Amino acid sequence: MPALLHLLQRRQPPTVPFPAVRYLIEADERDSRRLRLRNLLLLLLRTVLIAALVLAAARPVVPTALGAAHAPSAVAVVLDNSLSSGAVVDGRPRFEALREAARAIGRRATATDRLWRITADGIPQRLTPAEWDAALDDLRPVARRLDLGAAVQTAGTVLRNQDLPGTVVVLSDLQASALSRAERGPPVAVLEPVPPPANRGVIAARASPETFAPGGVIVAEIGGNDAEAGEVALAVGAEPVARGLAAPGASVALGVERVAPGWHAATVQLPPDELRADDLFHVALRGATPAAVTADGAGEFVATALAALTAIGRVHAGRGVVLGDRPAAGATVILPPDDPARIAAVNQALAARGLRTRYGVLVTGEWTPTSELLPLDAVTVRQRYRLEGTGEGTPLAVAGGEPWLLRDGDAIVVASRFEEPWTDLPLRPTFIPFLDALVNRMSAGEAWQVQSAPGDPVRLPGSSARLLLPGGVVAVSPGVPTDAPLETGTYFVADAVGDTVGALLVNPDPRESDLRVASDRAIRDQLGGATLAGDPDRLALAAFAARRAELTTLLLVLALTLAVVELILATLGGGPRRRAA
Repeated sequence: MPALLHLLQRRQPPTVPFPAVRYLIEADERDSRRLRLRNLLLLLLRTVLIAALVLAAARPVVPTALGAAHAPSAVAVVLDNSLSSGAVVDGRPRFEALREAARAIGRRATATDRLWRITADGIPQRLTPAEWDAALDDLRPVARRLDLGAAVQTAGTVLRNQDLPGTVVVLSDLQASALSRAERGPPVAVLEPVPPPANRGVIAARASPETFAPGGVIVAEIGGNDAEAGEVALAVGAEPVARGLAAPGASVALGVERVAPGWHAATVQLPPDELRADDLFHVALRGATPAAVTADGAGEFVATALAALTAIGRVHAGRGVVLGDRPAAGATVILPPDDPARIAAVNQALAARGLRTRYGVLVTGEWTPTSELLPLDAVTVRQRYRLEGTGEGTPLAVAGGEPWLLRDGDAIVVASRFEEPWTDLPLRPTFIPFLDALVNRMSAGEAWQVQSAPGDPVRLPGSSARLLLPGGVVAVSPGVPTDAPLETGTYFVADAVGDTVGALLVNPDPRESDLRVASDRAIRDQLGGATLAGDPDRLALAAFAARRAELTTLLLVLALTLAVVELILATLGGGPRRRAA
């Protein structure tokens, strides 16, 4: 628009014949260069004048650096105190460096700022600058996992509810396994990661079989980011009982010849390394005398397997547990009869025995049964009865979404016979361990083990009534979620009469053992376009909004100055001159 007005004002002067002034043409041509420069300056001045007025109306502001001052800001600090932050880097726990970076943010904060801290528990905590250092003093690494994406998302939600400019600051070891996607929100600033140390940790361990009668093995799995193999040890109580060798990604079987009847707390241990918190894994062992077993109408495969278990001392002959195709008194495993015409008689015997389960229709298909308590790897079921009246029973194995083995009181009702064409279980290597676990579980009574990470919600099965903690007893209800203790360990569970019926095993999340860090690109992609800072002081500077100055007055002064200059230049140039011809 300024250019258009300028061009409209440039009128061509009229031509008047006047012979007396024809000699002035040469002088006019000499002045044309000066006139073009004047017109160009007028165009520039008028354009800048109007632009200055428009910008002044917009009331612009710009960042300004006035010493250490900054505008009032809202800052949410994600401070990683998960288990992995306790790893020692260059002779110092990584968490100490992260905490010092958090202190640098507190030193820059003023009374007009608002600060939040989010740690591994995922709960935002509002703190004043005066409270900041004291709250950091009380913080230590805990045996929990921090989901960085979820924490950044929580921080962004907190800041969106504020009327101040906000920044999310991430202070973490930035494990690749802890990274998850966060939606874009307030700016995210991240302290750059440092190379992690090599680490080995126990990430899983289980007893096989679940009940030792009298012995068995603990199968331990080793994880981490180290390539070297190392020693693995098993202790029952304080007594070492077995040793082995394994590298990350491998498993090792630690044998136990004999344990006394009852429950025992055991630990799988590694030599100390740069991350001590994952060098110990808690396991529960349950000892029992070998089951006394009688087979009556269970088929030749069951008889052969029981003979093998008897030869190695896992069971002995007797009427402690009865395996057969009809209900018996006491502990019994009931298989369907090989003749379908006998199903009605078996159902009548079940009712007379006081059991609620009944055999329904016979169905065929192909199913892979699953169980958390019994080994059933790669087993196929092709024929089974539907188990009816199962609402009060406890499924021990499921096939096709329906109970395949169902505990009903002191009996286990099985939907298929342990022979072909019902199932290929007898032809699998897992059949003898499966039968071992089944009969010894029946002989010893109810028993289970539940794994949990610290603080996670967990459901305890069976007749759980009391969780035995070092500080006292906590009442629990079967199937109702309860929070696992924050400290790792073996916690036994008792029923209403005080008998131990199971164990809650609290161990670190296995992902914490792998200390490999995420790439810079993954950090930016997953954490909402985060920017990385290599220095804690630069990160603290980026955490707070810069102080801003308004430019309206300056722009108005500039516009007035330009108007005066334009007026002077236009006036000195005069009006359009007549051109001689």
